[in-house]
Amino acid sequence: MTKKAFLIISTSLSILMIVLVVMNEYSMHQVTELCEEVGGTAYVDKNFFSGSWSVSCDGIDDGINQ
Repeated sequence: MTKKAFLIISTSLSILMIVLVVMNEYSMHQVTELCEEVGGTAYVDKNFFSGSWSVSCDGIDDGINQ
């Protein structure tokens, strides 16, 4: 493999990794906002780079007891 091909492949993989991390952070932010929008409190548990995360939404006002 030539240096040029290696550079292209490594740059492409780096850009892909950055895009995936940003998209994952954005989706985690959206879930948190949706939880707060329905009257809940979001608790986010995530690991390094948010590769694996979970959200629990406590205190949701679902309107059943109105």
